[in-house]
Amino acid sequence: MWNNICTDARISISKSLFGLRVTAVYNPTGSMLEARKIELSKEDGDRMRRIITGSREKLSQSVGDFHPKSVDYGNYMAEACFSRDGAFVAVQLFQFVQLSYEPVTDVIIFEGEEAPAIKIMF
Repeated sequence: MWNNICTDARISISKSLFGLRVTAVYNPTGSMLEARKIELSKEDGDRMRRIITGSREKLSQSVGDFHPKSVDYGNYMAEACFSRDGAFVAVQLFQFVQLSYEPVTDVIIFEGEEAPAIKIMF
């Protein structure tokens, strides 16, 4: 996921202190990005997959009050990168297959009004 974020024109990456500190900024708002990773049960992973790959017209309704709980050794893992102001969210979902997490979605980007609906899941 990091490679996709680094090559996205909407994101600026800067390094400081001999490359020990890397900062990513969402250019349209100037907000810094944060990353989060959670492991999910099969049920929560399946639901998140339906939400992020489904129709964006009623995204807020699809998410509803869904707040997935992180579990140890989950069947799914979700990686998210989002701006602190909530205007940008990038998500990729992985599933545990043959002793490693394999991507089951591409990096999916949400901006504007869609982003806060997705961010609340993380």
